[in-house]
Amino acid sequence: MPRRRRRRGRGPRRTSVTVTRTKGSGSSKTTSYRTGGISITGTVPTGRIAGSRPTIRATVRDQGGSLSKKDIKLYLDGSEKTRFHYNEASGGLSYYVGNALPPGAHRVEIEAEAEAGDDKGQISGKARKKWTFTVAR
Repeated sequence: MPRRRRRRGRGPRRTSVTVTRTKGSGSSKTTSYRTGGISITGTVPTGRIAGSRPTIRATVRDQGGSLSKKDIKLYLDGSEKTRFHYNEASGGLSYYVGNALPPGAHRVEIEAEAEAGDDKGQISGKARKKWTFTVAR
């Protein structure tokens, strides 16, 4: 018996929806569309780094709608950072760490949540990515 793989909240969860409308005489129309799917990829830095003022980067995209900077939260060591750059067209996010980080492990977290509506209804998506890097002594 094959083992089932369990999702652990990594990347987008895309859902396909099929809607079939049936009219009185048996004719029907089927429409399929994909609901929201936010992905957070390309996260850096990771592992051990030499500099104490890195630039944190990621690609944050929404397959189901338009994501903007106001839909994204960035945390460094538990503190929310609002002075990051986000390019809506490319999905590129960057944050330059202005004050030197002390040697040791540091944690980054990105949360993105967006909603969009159309004539088919409301579509929403949510994603969170956490990772660590270590500033060398």
